[in-house]
Amino acid sequence: MLHLVTGTVIRIGEKHAGMQVLEVELAAGAGEDAGPQKAISFAQEDYRIGDTLLLNTTALRLQLGTGGFHLVVGKTGEEAGRDVMPSQWGHIMKMRYAPWQLAVDAVEEQASPFHDLFCQPNLSLDGAPVLIGELHSLLPPAVLALQEQNPQLRLVYVMPDAASLPIALSRHVQELSRTGRLAATITTGHAWGGDREAVTIHSGLLAARHVERADVIICMLGPGVAGTGTSYGFSGVQLAEVIHAVTALGGTPFFIPRISFADRRSRHYGISHHTTAILGRFAFCPVLVTLPRLGDERDAIMEEQLLSLTESRAGHTLVFGPAPSVARLDALEKCYGLSFSTMGRSWREDPVPFQTAVLAADFLGKSLSYPIETINGEKRLPASPNTLEALALYLTTNGERP
Repeated sequence: MLHLVTGTVIRIGEKHAGMQVLEVELAAGAGEDAGPQKAISFAQEDYRIGDTLLLNTTALRLQLGTGGFHLVVGKTGEEAGRDVMPSQWGHIMKMRYAPWQLAVDAVEEQASPFHDLFCQPNLSLDGAPVLIGELHSLLPPAVLALQEQNPQLRLVYVMPDAASLPIALSRHVQELSRTGRLAATITTGHAWGGDREAVTIHSGLLAARHVERADVIICMLGPGVAGTGTSYGFSGVQLAEVIHAVTALGGTPFFIPRISFADRRSRHYGISHHTTAILGRFAFCPVLVTLPRLGDERDAIMEEQLLSLTESRAGHTLVFGPAPSVARLDALEKCYGLSFSTMGRSWREDPVPFQTAVLAADFLGKSLSYPIETINGEKRLPASPNTLEALALYLTTNGERP
């Protein structure tokens, strides 16, 4: 289904970087609910009351969780051509051959000032830590926890394309960028709208390290993930590719497992089947998985669910630590200014996802003082099983190297 209707702008709403909210009245006989409707435009275009728009209303017709917005395709009745997404040198198309395909300034392409950088055959992440996670809602607590102890860290967010494509849809990215907590954003694949654009997750990670000089790279899916109730058809499967890319490029992968004890769906109770599928079956390279100790019967539930990870051929390294306190979550949320919520639940209703993200950030922050070992003058692969095990031991002791 692709349902298009026309509508008229009746009010100009809030405007953010890369996104504008409009209030519209749909054409009579459009088959939609009557009354004012909200619509999002990602175009760099000025709107006036009375403008006629072509709108994509498909998601709301299907009652999907889009936040209650239609999407603006464009103005109708405009005689002159115009560029509503201007670029400098770009000829790389995102959303290729879709009606809204657009050319972006990809960091790797020939006209880019960074092209020569990406021509280097052995370009590496130099051991940089990469924090990987499925749920976009865990981005703020992870970022705040990282900077709580290391306020000067340069954090760069790399967004894959398995969920939302326009990064402007994320209010968390808007707020973290506005306050300077995120130094830069990079959109990869067909995702678009970041401070930098990249064709692949591999070049996006490298751009974070070498173009934006990231101390820590955070790679989480954008908002709006898809799931089908199976272990094959969900957006998070793409994180296996992210793990492989981080390993191949010489980074140090930290993974935030998806854990909840408030989700009523059995497949998401405790450690989600999404996490066990990604790490237990689809990832062929090891990661450092951070897991909270809750101090009650929930620990035993997680221990049983972890069997698929401990028996994985990838050889993941599991690191356990005391779950951060709810008082700390409260303090981080107050520092942030916006609310922490995931899957429609606040952190007070479901604290474990946020405790898990904060714990991962704490471990990653501690790892920054751990030098990458060398063998005969050559750097040891940061994501090798032996290196991750040694790092895990370091993280769970008093800072003494094994």
